[in-house]
Amino acid sequence: MALSAVACAPQTAPPIDLAAEDQAVRAVSMQWLELDKAQDFAGIAALFTDDGILYRENENPVVGPAAIEAFMRSTQAENPSRVASWTTDRVEVAATGDLAVEYGSWAETGQGPAGTEQDEGRYVTVYRKVSGAWKVAADVSLSTKPEQAATSPST
Repeated sequence: MALSAVACAPQTAPPIDLAAEDQAVRAVSMQWLELDKAQDFAGIAALFTDDGILYRENENPVVGPAAIEAFMRSTQAENPSRVASWTTDRVEVAATGDLAVEYGSWAETGQGPAGTEQDEGRYVTVYRKVSGAWKVAADVSLSTKPEQAATSPST
């Protein structure tokens, strides 16, 4: 009995559509922004991988969806008038289509208990594809606002 050449041919994966993956990552980022506006911190935490990490200035790393949700709730409670926005500058998707990095800038208004402070900065978010969906593996956000000089008491 002869085997057909088709049956013996190695299976090749379909090519990765990097442009479509770029758009999918951007869509997750915008979903995060909408969830942030709605103060849906459980929804935001669900965007992270099980071992996802949130890095913020002057804070220890926050690891895992439950800790990320608690951290975001606490941050909002300390800044009840906070409103965030961000813009994606670029997304780089690995040729394998399972890893992506988003670069962008962010701004926040209404910070602090009185809601009068504002900040701005840059971010890098690393995405990993899990069961066909893009999930946040790590998010690093840093302020680019110049530090105010400390005032010394007059003598």
